[in-house]
Amino acid sequence: MVSLPGVGIKDYASVFARERREPLPALVCPCPACRGALLRGHGGYERYVESGLMWLRRGICPICKVTHAILPDDLCAYRDATLNAVEAAVAPGLATPVVAARAAGEPAPESARRVRRWLAGFDAAFVQRLVGLLPAVPGTWFERARRLVGSAPGVLVRLRAWLWTTYGVFFGGPTGLWRHGRPRDRFRGHSTDHGSRAGPGGGSSPSGHEWG
Repeated sequence: MVSLPGVGIKDYASVFARERREPLPALVCPCPACRGALLRGHGGYERYVESGLMWLRRGICPICKVTHAILPDDLCAYRDATLNAVEAAVAPGLATPVVAARAAGEPAPESARRVRRWLAGFDAAFVQRLVGLLPAVPGTWFERARRLVGSAPGVLVRLRAWLWTTYGVFFGGPTGLWRHGRPRDRFRGHSTDHGSRAGPGGGSSPSGHEWG
C-alpha cells in the first residue's frame, strides 16, 4: 500500500472518482528491486471510511506485478479511522477509552470499543520496532514522534511520511508497520489491500502480514 502525500480523505475524491479514470499521480513502486518504476492504474475497491463506503484506487507495478492500495495520507490501514482520530485517542493523559473516544470525536457508546481496539494495537510488538526507528530520546513512542516531527496536530500523518521517506516503512496506525507497503509473505501479483471490505467496526489486520 502507498499513500498520497498531502491528499487527505476530504480531498481524495477530487483526485479520484469512481466514475472517472484519471491517470495516477507519479507514484513509485516502493520495492527497491523495481528501481523507481511508476505504478499504473489498476481499478479500485470500496472500503468503509468514517462509517460509509469510500472508493479507493489501486495501482500495479509493471515490473513486480504487485498491486497497491492507494490511501489518503490520513487514513489508517485496515481500520475505519483516520490517523488524526487515533492520534487524539492515544495522546498521553487520557484516563479511559471513553474519554479517549470523546477526544477523538467518537462520542457514540460503541466508539469506546473501537478506541480500545486502537489502544490494544499500540500494545503490540510492532511498537518496539517503531521505537527502534525513532531517534533515541527519552519518552514513549508518541512523545518521541512529537519531538521528531513537531507537536502540532497531525503528528501521526507526519510520522507516516517520515517513516516512508526515511526507511521505506508504511505506518498503518494501530495495525502496524509494513516494509515497502507490502505483506511479509507476499508473492508475485499479491495485493496489499487485504481487509478492504471490513465492516464498520473496523475489521482487523491480516494475520502474519505485519512487518517483522
